[in-house]
Amino acid sequence: MRENGFRAIGGLAQRLTSGITKGKGASIARLRAEWSAIVGPDLARTTRPDSLLAGRGARNLSGAGKVLRLRVSGAAALEVQHQTGQIVERVNAYFGHRTVDDIRLVQGTIAATPPPRVIPKPDPQTVTQVAARAAAVKDPDLRAALTRLGARVSLNRRGVMAAALGALFVTDDLRAQELSRAKMLEPLPGDHILGKADAPNSLIAYFSFTCPHCATFYMATLPPLKREWIDTGRLRLIHRHFPSDIVATRAAQLSECTPPDRFFAFTEALFRNHVEWLTGSDPEADMVKMLAGQGVTAQSAQACYANDRALDKVVADVQTGQALGIRSTPTLFINEENYQNPGGPDAIAAILRQVGR
Repeated sequence: MRENGFRAIGGLAQRLTSGITKGKGASIARLRAEWSAIVGPDLARTTRPDSLLAGRGARNLSGAGKVLRLRVSGAAALEVQHQTGQIVERVNAYFGHRTVDDIRLVQGTIAATPPPRVIPKPDPQTVTQVAARAAAVKDPDLRAALTRLGARVSLNRRGVMAAALGALFVTDDLRAQELSRAKMLEPLPGDHILGKADAPNSLIAYFSFTCPHCATFYMATLPPLKREWIDTGRLRLIHRHFPSDIVATRAAQLSECTPPDRFFAFTEALFRNHVEWLTGSDPEADMVKMLAGQGVTAQSAQACYANDRALDKVVADVQTGQALGIRSTPTLFINEENYQNPGGPDAIAAILRQVGR
């Protein structure tokens, strides 16, 4: 399962207007940024991801598949050549799905990793102002994290959207803070419900659109549950957002801009083509192209990203998820109890037979 938590939404706030995840090379940018964590420090010193190619000569798939072009220093080329299979396994394991099928080595100079950028500290007056806005937050760790986030946002003049998101977190009327746990485990205004609203059993699930296990739930687990439990009126599914990165957030926003009666068809389309749009060189643009059949255009996508209502819903879902202690996706609450990701339809059906109403 993909780990999220408050750090994920904090990172989202800082990156909403950043260029690192936009344009061509977005996926390769992430590979470069996280390369040491993926392959280990030894390989990271002698190799560097160069580009991610689609359908160009994966040796085990008759020319199909994703190929990672890997720059390698000349002295290490032979050793790295013998480890290409291991590198493929590490990349795919790190991302949780098949991201690459083959490695193509090119010799070249490996530039030294630049030192981390020095982040200026906010002035004491700014910290005091942000702390005052976050004072109503009861949890001390969350209050401290929100204060740090708000102070960081104030340093970034480009972060207009990030500042707006930061303000949502530090206002006195945080949605999740106003609600009890029991209320958060009931249908909330704006929730997307599949099935009868008054079904006796409830399954509240938090999803990220870039989470492969969430895609598995929608494509393999949900259909039999729908036939046996939802369509028979015994269960309702409530979909809530818990994005793990900027691309997942954009996808969640687009789903919120679709008419409510088409939400689940739209969501299924995103998950059904999950691997294709997520593993390209520009996941955000590929996602929009894939959604053309759902009526999405580049222009309508940009308008949706600027839609405060869509972003508010995503943030509100994250707030309730944080309050409920979610750390990974998918996380399932079955009749108010957190079962995390219990498995396939048989496992969920077994739980429902035990705790069902």
